[in-house]
Amino acid sequence: MSIKLCSLRAFAFGLLSLPLIPLIACTGGAVTEVGPTKAGSKAVAAEPAAPTLPAAEQLLADAVQAMGGADKFAGVKNFYAESTMDMGALGLKGVARTWWRDGDFYNETEMPGVGQMKIGGLGGKAWADDPISGLRPLTGKEAEQAMWSATLCLAHDWKRYFPKAETTAVKEVEGKKLAEVTFTSALGDKVVLRIDMASKLPVSQSFEQASPMGSMPATVYFKDYRDIEGVKIPYQQDVDASLTKAVTTTTKLEFNAPVDDSKFAMPGASEAVIPGALVDPAKVDPTKPEPTKPAKDKRKPAAG
Repeated sequence: MSIKLCSLRAFAFGLLSLPLIPLIACTGGAVTEVGPTKAGSKAVAAEPAAPTLPAAEQLLADAVQAMGGADKFAGVKNFYAESTMDMGALGLKGVARTWWRDGDFYNETEMPGVGQMKIGGLGGKAWADDPISGLRPLTGKEAEQAMWSATLCLAHDWKRYFPKAETTAVKEVEGKKLAEVTFTSALGDKVVLRIDMASKLPVSQSFEQASPMGSMPATVYFKDYRDIEGVKIPYQQDVDASLTKAVTTTTKLEFNAPVDDSKFAMPGASEAVIPGALVDPAKVDPTKPEPTKPAKDKRKPAAG
């Protein structure tokens, strides 16, 4: 479902770590040490200690709670989703369908002018099929990203994909205080999730998108949270990938719907995407006609 995450509760800052000294006096946040000094000298005020960042696991647990709670997400064993994609200035639009079950997933996207694109994963083995790169297994960071980006709520499922999560900053952006939680994968890939410390909801996520053509910085902004069966999901995701921008909008989401297990495994060559195959524009925009097919030559061959 392309990058879904979660956030809740007030954050308690840890106590400042202070050196062991006979006596400390705090004035206006500064710490002044009172101890042996040279005759006539004055006590020197130390720099204020930096506030302790909120713990990453607590931030993530709060995010999950704000979006419905761990029990609600644990109850989602599989899901089916439909969405639209609009690439704005490029004039490209598409539709996508996603099936997910306990970490396994399959997504197919159809976009007139581009063709059909598929990506899936079974048992931790990811694959992709598109008109440019063809059918291939995914490896390295590209495979890692394919697996975690399909999950419904990364804040709930992060331990499945990342061995490490840490709070790396708290910043004020457009009047909102945002906590940044950085996930680090087994291969060293990093994903930064930003959580609104007031609403406890995730607002954006940044990472380096891996591909056969190299990596590209991307940020996804989460908008239009809606309550679906007690779970809050961002129905709109605005993607800023430097050279291109896209808006993905969820149009249908079903929890614990029947899933065809055969979709997850990498298909054989006979089922691969055909380069140059036409996509019916009516699937994206019903007002547009079907793609024109070459007319057959009905003339009979000349006699003799």
